[in-house]
Amino acid sequence: MLRVILISLAALLAVFLVARSSGLTPQQIEDRVLLASLNAEEGADYRRQEAARPGVISLPSGVLVEVLVLGEGQVPGSDDWVRVHYRGSRIDGREFDNSWRREEPATLPIERAIGGWQEVLAQTPVGTRLWLVTPPEQAYGRAGAGLIGPEETLVFELELLAIVPPPVEPVRAEWEQPVPNLR
Repeated sequence: MLRVILISLAALLAVFLVARSSGLTPQQIEDRVLLASLNAEEGADYRRQEAARPGVISLPSGVLVEVLVLGEGQVPGSDDWVRVHYRGSRIDGREFDNSWRREEPATLPIERAIGGWQEVLAQTPVGTRLWLVTPPEQAYGRAGAGLIGPEETLVFELELLAIVPPPVEPVRAEWEQPVPNLR
């Protein structure tokens, strides 16, 4: 019995220390765990409903894809850089990002995109416009990111505009060189 009490106290102390080191109170951690659970449940229901719609393709990773406009351009490789327009929203329709609204497409290497984008972009011809639903494990997962909560399923409208060369790193003077092993 004493052993169980000591183990429980040690576990409680560990949770407290983790909470303190992350800057969150135990209540905030509990709220975040509850939010993650609700997001995961609602996202699974949403994905199940959307997967049943005609024209929606369900990939093995759980990403759902609907081709809105099929392009006829080249298909990028997973190590290519691409220029895309996109609109990102939650399953309730609240938008969290929109490159069309900013009037500035995003340029990024496919390998640094979220998992759902990596999988789809490496199979998509230039000029294609898609509707994607990305499960949390193919987006930002349990941690979330910025405006995106933990375990959120995300919805994107994505248009592959072009395959582009990677940006050229500027030539730096010797005094501007980064310090080795320092981030």
